[in-house]
Amino acid sequence: MTSETFPAQTSKPAVVKTTGFLVLLAILSALGQFASNVYLPSLPAVTEQLGISGSVAALTYTIYLGAFAFAQLVYGPVADRFGRRPLLLLGAILFVLGSGMCMLAGDVSWLLTGRVIQAIGAAAGVVMARAMVRDVFSGPELAKALALMTIVFALAPGLSPLLGGVLQDTLGWRSVFAAAAIAGVLVLIAATVYAPETLAKKSDAISLSGTAKSYRAILADTEFFRFALATAFIIGAMSAFFVGSPIVFIDLLGVSATEYGLYPPLAITGFIIGSVATRKLAGRLAVYDLAKVGVSISLMGAILMVVFPLFGIEHKHAINVSIVVFVSGMGVFMPTAVAIALERFPERAGTAAAMLGFLQMGIGAAASAGVGLLANAQPFLAFPIIMVVSALSAFALVATPNSDSSGDDIMSSS
Repeated sequence: MTSETFPAQTSKPAVVKTTGFLVLLAILSALGQFASNVYLPSLPAVTEQLGISGSVAALTYTIYLGAFAFAQLVYGPVADRFGRRPLLLLGAILFVLGSGMCMLAGDVSWLLTGRVIQAIGAAAGVVMARAMVRDVFSGPELAKALALMTIVFALAPGLSPLLGGVLQDTLGWRSVFAAAAIAGVLVLIAATVYAPETLAKKSDAISLSGTAKSYRAILADTEFFRFALATAFIIGAMSAFFVGSPIVFIDLLGVSATEYGLYPPLAITGFIIGSVATRKLAGRLAVYDLAKVGVSISLMGAILMVVFPLFGIEHKHAINVSIVVFVSGMGVFMPTAVAIALERFPERAGTAAAMLGFLQMGIGAAASAGVGLLANAQPFLAFPIIMVVSALSAFALVATPNSDSSGDDIMSSS
């Protein structure tokens, strides 16, 4: 790897590289996933109690992803100019306000507005966390740090539906947003006390033309674009599952909201195993090899999701087996692919993290919207079809021969 390919950061912030610091960053980045998925078991109840259609109820999920995506584009360059910590705290405050608005919503318009505010607040956490870890780590350390963060991050989509299902069955859907507001307050306190400023050198004053130029430069980098887009397709596949699975499990298979909440933790076990394996293998295997293995496993899981119903196997255990395979591949693929993408721009980590998040959430929103359109016609096949298309797209991007050997250097011996 040449210095021109991945320019080294000349100075590192004075931050202790501890596991606790990484766990805090993982929690900050996971807040958005928590708010997104804790609400899923309540989708059927919201449909009934607010008197809306299933497609409109799904919109409360899709609009969250869309706002989450676009907000990141704003946070990135602002964070490179003014620092990570102020935006982190602002985002936590907005998240609490949005969650409270959702909790008190009397109609779907208020609920949608609250979801947008909630998403804008949550977006700060994921952008700042990724930028902060890139501020502090590089090379093999970056891949290992991201793998550890991914393990903690995986608990949010894994455990939040379980919590959401219990709250839905016992207290109703408004309690779900009350829990989100409480989580936001706790995150705000933790960030205020423990999150340091990690930006060593602030960028020049922000201008619309300068911001556009930065984003164009980032997208013009072939390796960044390939791997950022590949992670976005994998996230899109997962979003399709999250928005479509409650309809299949709860409405068609008669599973309770509480039982439905038990399934994601089962799947996330595979994700954690994949992430642990990545952390162990970082520095021993080339990053491209790990990425290809991970995305191939995910593609296998997505294909199983389609094959089972085509052969008449419409059972909850068949779906669960398929998703465990899929997320096991994610656990290997995501930290390696994100490491490749972020390593390209050490001096613009905030902007790069923002574009990465925008692509991920943008495609996630499109995939979930597609499920909403197909669910009425083919509920058992709606999200599996989109998962296969997304996973195939990611595989095609990763399987393309790399333009240089830079990716291998990310996980060269530490």
